[in-house]
Amino acid sequence: MQIMIKLLKLVLINILVFLGVLILLNLAVISVYKLYFLINLPDHRRELPNYKNISWACTHFKEFGELRSEYRSYVGWRRFPYKGQTINIDKQGIRITPQSESATEKSPLVVFTGGSAMWGTGADDANTIPALFAKIAQGRYRVINLADSGYTAFQGYLFLKLQMINGLKPDIVVSYDGVNDATILQPGLRPFGHQRDEQIREAMSGKDTLSFSNIFLYSLKYAFYKYKNYKKDTVIKANNSNEPSPERIEQTAKALLEGWLSTKDLAEKQGADFIGILQPNPAMGKPNLTYLKLNKDLLNYDKLLYPAVLKLLQTPKYKDLANKVIILTDIFDSKEPIYIDEYHVSPNGNKIVAQKIYDYIINSVDSR
Repeated sequence: MQIMIKLLKLVLINILVFLGVLILLNLAVISVYKLYFLINLPDHRRELPNYKNISWACTHFKEFGELRSEYRSYVGWRRFPYKGQTINIDKQGIRITPQSESATEKSPLVVFTGGSAMWGTGADDANTIPALFAKIAQGRYRVINLADSGYTAFQGYLFLKLQMINGLKPDIVVSYDGVNDATILQPGLRPFGHQRDEQIREAMSGKDTLSFSNIFLYSLKYAFYKYKNYKKDTVIKANNSNEPSPERIEQTAKALLEGWLSTKDLAEKQGADFIGILQPNPAMGKPNLTYLKLNKDLLNYDKLLYPAVLKLLQTPKYKDLANKVIILTDIFDSKEPIYIDEYHVSPNGNKIVAQKIYDYIINSVDSR
């Protein structure tokens, strides 16, 4: 009997030690994670030559690192409200855009959709594409920026539709897409999906929330998930063995075009004009990239998707859509440093895009 009691005590002690180690590991991971955001390690992009004479760059990238998002039905996510010196986001998760002092309620409303490049990563509120468009327009138009980081063309359509259901009445809709749709070619993602599919699938896997794994291993699993995605995002050498099939490339290109087609139909039913823009990316054209270290895998996805999109635009199904699309793939061909990573540009690039959009609207939309 005493041997049995000693054995039970030994087993109990081992279980308690094991659980204690797991708890300590979880606490350590949580502490490191919180310390990381407390320290808010500097974003190296602020040191690029693009920001040499821009005083707000350090503040912007610090604030950018503080932003968080929440789950939103249908569209996937939106950012939480935020109030900073360079970034301000309202209660709907929409980045605030300064309007021209000359704009009035009667000024036509231009609505911009897209991913982080349109949202304005790398730019303060006054230097996003919509803000610079408003400045160039000098009151001729009002603007609203519905973009958010990671959004594909179809997500942009869904969020626009939700806003229009709630009373938004655009006169012109500009959908700025390409690189986020290209990232859907990564292994594990699917056409008409988005970049956080894997994360949401894991969260909704159906496992018991009171399971041992979720109670004692959640922090460790989350840390592994973040590390895995960090490694995936920082690989420099292209891995051709993961190259998607021609069929998947075509399906992904169709997903982008169907997102535009849906946005076009939605806009035109409300009496608004639609403009689709195949956005620039470092893999296309001849931009100055000598000061950057870029992920060749991500650039390769752009190289695969863009030709497929351009080819489909020439087919009968997308003939009418093609007349509403601007191709800006080589707009940054110059010696000037414009790109700050695989997706984003500094304010000088945003200004070039804003001017192109304004010129197109004045010459091809307002002139009708």
